[in-house]
Amino acid sequence: MFHTFQGVTPRKPSVDSQDSVKSSGSGAAKRITTPHACAECKRRKIRCDGQQPCGQCLSSRAPKRCFYDKHRQRVIPSRKTLEALSQSLEECRSILKRLYPNQEVHGLLPLSRQELLNLLDRPVSDNTANGLPSPPLNTTSMSDLGSPTKSENILEQIPTRDTEWDEERRERDHIPAEADDINALSLSVDRQASYLGASSIKAALMVMLKVQPGLRGSLAAPLNSVEISHNFPAIRQKSSTQKDPQRIPWSWKGQTLIDAYFKRVHVFIPMLDETTFRADYLEGQRFDAPWLALLNMVFAMGSIVAMKSDDYNHVNYYNRAMEHLPMDSFGSSHIETVQTLALIGGYYLHYINRPNMANAVLGAAIRMASALGLHRESLAQGGSDIVAAETRRRTWWALFCLDTWATTTMGRPSFGRWGPAINIRPPEFGVNAGRDSSQHAGILPMSENIKFCKIATQIQDMLAISPLLRTEDRCSLDGQLVAWYNNLPWLLRTTDPCAEPLYMARCIMKWRYQNLRMLLHRPVLLSMASSGLNPHTQACDSELAAIETCRELAAATIEDIGREWTRNQMSGWNAVWFLYQAAMVPLVSIFWQWGNPRVSEWLKQIEQVLELLEAMEEWSLAARRSREVVLRMYEASRVIQAQGAAAHQLQQRRSQSPHSVSGTGPLGMHINTALLMGSPDAAELHMSPIGLEPVEGLGMMGMLDLGGMWDLDGMFWGPSPSPVPHGHHSTHPDDAVSTAADFAAVFPTADGADGLLRHHSAMEYGNMMGHHHAGAHAGQGQFGGMDGYSY
Repeated sequence: MFHTFQGVTPRKPSVDSQDSVKSSGSGAAKRITTPHACAECKRRKIRCDGQQPCGQCLSSRAPKRCFYDKHRQRVIPSRKTLEALSQSLEECRSILKRLYPNQEVHGLLPLSRQELLNLLDRPVSDNTANGLPSPPLNTTSMSDLGSPTKSENILEQIPTRDTEWDEERRERDHIPAEADDINALSLSVDRQASYLGASSIKAALMVMLKVQPGLRGSLAAPLNSVEISHNFPAIRQKSSTQKDPQRIPWSWKGQTLIDAYFKRVHVFIPMLDETTFRADYLEGQRFDAPWLALLNMVFAMGSIVAMKSDDYNHVNYYNRAMEHLPMDSFGSSHIETVQTLALIGGYYLHYINRPNMANAVLGAAIRMASALGLHRESLAQGGSDIVAAETRRRTWWALFCLDTWATTTMGRPSFGRWGPAINIRPPEFGVNAGRDSSQHAGILPMSENIKFCKIATQIQDMLAISPLLRTEDRCSLDGQLVAWYNNLPWLLRTTDPCAEPLYMARCIMKWRYQNLRMLLHRPVLLSMASSGLNPHTQACDSELAAIETCRELAAATIEDIGREWTRNQMSGWNAVWFLYQAAMVPLVSIFWQWGNPRVSEWLKQIEQVLELLEAMEEWSLAARRSREVVLRMYEASRVIQAQGAAAHQLQQRRSQSPHSVSGTGPLGMHINTALLMGSPDAAELHMSPIGLEPVEGLGMMGMLDLGGMWDLDGMFWGPSPSPVPHGHHSTHPDDAVSTAADFAAVFPTADGADGLLRHHSAMEYGNMMGHHHAGAHAGQGQFGGMDGYSY
């Protein structure tokens, strides 16, 4: 009866089946299948024979029209197509974000073309940090600045052809281990080293040298107190032959160093899977070169953060790690090699003050990571191992943060470490929840640091284009930083007690935030100072606000670090670096405006920095050297401040005298104190040390070297005068002696009346540059070159 069903045909018996005992198998039937059914059979969900018309439609009581839907073949896109579409989508989103940073896409869809164009004309209040940084269309220039190019050039240090870095000279010259040219710790002020921009320490140092050229002599003297401070062992040159890898057995010392690493380093860059790493070390079965190099660098960093700065065992671990990193390892496909280079270039080489080498190594690590596809999310999702995918994400973002932190204070561009082609997602919460230590707050610090570094990358690229940003751009970037800090999770902003790793993470995160805001506004301060402009009369409100913000952030950084730093090298290392950066702001302010009433406040800030650096010498390799550099500048600033205070004291002593004092020195120079004291702007007088230096033959010292007479009443330059008529100026010897005695009481290092003449003449010269004396004698000509000078 099976043969009577439609769509079923009898199977032809085979030869084997005829001879078989199982004769029932000959009656078995094979169903006919069809690739697709007609529309009616689909609706009724019954089997269709695929005919036209089909048997089901023919046998139905109410015949239906039998037809078949047009078959559409399913297309499965390739990975290459998906990546191309993903990249195109990211590029479109980046462009939309730059055009409409404050609008959502669904809000733009119903708008007409004209309405979209109108939105473009509206001012932008905030920029997004998700896309590429948009360079400014034009740069800000200082108000009434005669030569803005020169003021920008001093903020940019371009190396010459014969430049030799201190990192090259260490093998033959005696250079302290904690010194380097980039951070001005080697005090190489007479030659340019590697390229540095406006956000570098060198830019601030060059401005101070321009404002006060005498500082060069103070900085040129040898640093006697630090030459023997560190007996740093030499780093061995890597041999050309690679040693045979050997297993590293477990030991208590190694376990202690690993514990120190995961307690004080891992919280900042959680790129290693802690559980797997500890298990591999405990088993001691791995002896491949990438693993051994990584293990030794973990030992090196653990040794640094677990010991004091006078312990150099980390050098031995670094040398061992380099033995497993030959040149051909840069072509390695192992993620452990990338993680090793991240620790070397992102942390270790900066610790031993090799910043240029660190910059090159970290750049190579980023290129290797891109070759491994760590920057693409599609490759991270391709595998079934969730832990491996998360490790890829964390490794890439660790490289991103390390490169941002290291290069922000160099003034160099970011070279595209963040852009539309990089679509890797940030680390995910909960993926490795069981593997992340609870005391680290998981990956919360890293997630917030990624957001910070995206903003920092924008700032770094824009400052690399021009140090003087437009006011709108500067305020917009500053607003993004403030919004980021205000929106931090409570756990990273509170001051409540917590575990040490989390405490260090949130403190250093705050110091870095304050430092970046300070660097954003500092070019305005440096440009104003190097141009010699008067901020009260030659600067606009936005520039004054930027200078004040920069000073406030420097003061807040010094105060916070003094209260929050802890006695371990991870905290002390970062604290010294941010203190050193912050100290440059009050130092520049003193050398530029040493007559400002706030000088005493700035001096107290530097004194606090010196105290903190001294306390941190055991917890930072660079603390002693940094303190010596700041101390040199501080002592020079104290000399200038003391000269100003003494001049003011002498001025007050003369103003209390009933008779005007005048005298003649060996150069025949007349001193008319009544002119200076009677000036209505005498109290507002600002003297600059730079005004006392010869500038193309017109400086004050150059004038004193000429054998003529400068009559301050008439501003007349001529030969030595004839005897002064009785009643005009007193030249009695007693008066001269009295004047010299008064001067010696205030300036004990000067030589009597001659010292008074030189100092007092300098004061009157500074007054003359800004004001004309109303009582000029008739018949005496004015010195024509003085009219255009103002200070």
